[in-house]
Amino acid sequence: MFMGEYHPTLDEKGRVAIPMKLRKAFGENSVINKLIITHGFDKCVMAYREEDWKDFVENKLVNLSQSDPKNRMRIRFLLGGACECELDKQGRIIIPTYLKDYSEMQKDVIILGLYNRIEVWSKEVYEDYRPDGEALNQFAQDLGF
Repeated sequence: MFMGEYHPTLDEKGRVAIPMKLRKAFGENSVINKLIITHGFDKCVMAYREEDWKDFVENKLVNLSQSDPKNRMRIRFLLGGACECELDKQGRIIIPTYLKDYSEMQKDVIILGLYNRIEVWSKEVYEDYRPDGEALNQFAQDLGF
């Protein structure tokens, strides 16, 4: 399971290191060496292990009715923007230019582990997005705390 918040940097070649804790999230003998990345929601980049991506596509996307223009747009956004990224020996992936532009990534990034996916954010975009005290209080209430 992916979890945690990490603060790596994007280098001049568009590479970002996936933290070791995330690469080893599925046990010592199953280090991740390939991710599928695509446009994320709220201007981030989402990254999935191959099997989690396949599950997401098969159970969420392919069942959407193609007669609905909104569904066609959703599929184009997620599948059309997807690419396979192999991690190099230092555990880095290259974020393609179109995804860097979409997510407004410059140098400082935030990586979040979110159970079955990883999100990569521009630090500035995520800091604007991060919930404040009022939103967190409402969330706590919604959860019954």
